[in-house]
Amino acid sequence: MTFSELLQGILARVEGSIGIAIMGLDGLAIEQAQVPSKTDLGERVALIATSHATLLRNTMRMSSDTGVGALNELTLMSDRFLLVVRLIGREYFLIIALSPGGNLGRARFELRKAHLLLEKEFI
Repeated sequence: MTFSELLQGILARVEGSIGIAIMGLDGLAIEQAQVPSKTDLGERVALIATSHATLLRNTMRMSSDTGVGALNELTLMSDRFLLVVRLIGREYFLIIALSPGGNLGRARFELRKAHLLLEKEFI
């Protein structure tokens, strides 16, 4: 299964999904996919992820420094969308954007499954 097929499958199974990407913590997109829609948000998932990569790196550092442990997942909610980030190894992450009414639980489940499939590729 290719990265593109994996991402398209997740988008198909998660109600309210807008876009998804595999990203490096350096802000570079490895692969991305979006649901064709009237909104341009899906096309901007990698840009949004790039902008949040610094926040993610800082959160990872803070989580470790305060003794909370290694960060595995982060959820961000705004009035326009939900972002769920799932780390893959030390340098990569999956990010999915959902509409405000999207299925957050299913998104988290699908990212966890994808993490298990991808972790060998990104060690």
